[in-house]
Amino acid sequence: MIITGTLIVMDRIDMMNAYVAVAETKSFTSAANRLGTSPQLVSKYVRTLEDQLGAQMFIRSTRNVRLTETGAAFLDKCTQLLEDFNELTAAVRNDHRAPQGKLTVAAPATYGELYLADAIADFALTFPQVQIDLRLSDRYANLMDEGIDVAIRIGDLEDSSFVATRISETRLTYSASPQYIMTQGNPEKPSDLLSHDCIIDSNYRFGTGWRFAGPDGPERIDVKGRLRANSASAARRFALKDAGILLSPEYVVADDLEAGRLMPVLKPFWPESLGLFAVYLENRHLSTKVRVFVDFMRSALR
Repeated sequence: MIITGTLIVMDRIDMMNAYVAVAETKSFTSAANRLGTSPQLVSKYVRTLEDQLGAQMFIRSTRNVRLTETGAAFLDKCTQLLEDFNELTAAVRNDHRAPQGKLTVAAPATYGELYLADAIADFALTFPQVQIDLRLSDRYANLMDEGIDVAIRIGDLEDSSFVATRISETRLTYSASPQYIMTQGNPEKPSDLLSHDCIIDSNYRFGTGWRFAGPDGPERIDVKGRLRANSASAARRFALKDAGILLSPEYVVADDLEAGRLMPVLKPFWPESLGLFAVYLENRHLSTKVRVFVDFMRSALR
C-alpha cells in the first residue's frame, strides 16, 4: 500500500509539473522540452489532471494554448504546492551532493569559441557526472522554450524573471583596418561616422544606433553601412578586409588590435565596461549543477 500511495503522489506531482509547464510556455511542445519528455506524455498528464479535477484547464487551438478561468485560478496554488514539495525533497536529500545530469548552456558564438569552451572543458573534467550541451549563437536564446539551463549574456539585462550572476566583463570597441584608415581617414568624433562605411552586426541590441561616452554624456549616432552580418566573427572578417569601421565586443578583436591588424577608432569615446552574466530562470530551489557551474565560470572567466 505504501508503494502504491507513493506512486499516486508521484503521478500527481508529474501531472502538476506538466500543467505548470504548459501554462507558463503556452505550448505542449515547449513544455515537453522544458521537462525533458515528449509532448504526448505532457498532453496525457494534463488530460488526466483535468479528468481527476472534473474541470477544463486549457483552451486548445492549432496556434496556442491558453488557460481557462479555472485553470488560471489553479495555477498559483499548483505552483506553490510544487515549490513546497521541492523544498521538502531538497531538505531530505541534503542537496550538497556532487552535480550530475545534463546541463544545457547557451552563449554568444565568438565568446563561446574563444573563452567559454575551454572553461567548460575544465568544468567537465572536474565534474565527470555532468553532461554539457553547449549551444553557440549570437541571437538571444529563450531559456524557457528551448530548455536552456544557463545562458551567457552581455550588457544590461531587462528581463526581471531571470537571475543574473556577473562572471566577467568586456567593453564595446570601435576599430578598422590600417588600410581603411589610410584611405578613408580616421574619425575624430562620433558624428564623423556619418561619412564612413560602418559594418553592422545585426545582433547588436541597438541596431545601427551606435553608442558612445563623451564629455557631454552618452551620445548615439545612427550609422549606415553596406555590409551587415548576424555573426560577430563574420563582421570581424569584413573589417580585416578593409570594408569599414566595426563595432564589436573587445574579446572579438583583442588579438587583432594587439597585432596591429586592426586599429582602435574613437577610443576616447568608447562606452564603459559591460558585464558578462550567467543568466538562469528564477527558482527558489536552484539545482546543484547550475549553482556549481555558475560559481566555476565566475572563477574561471574573471
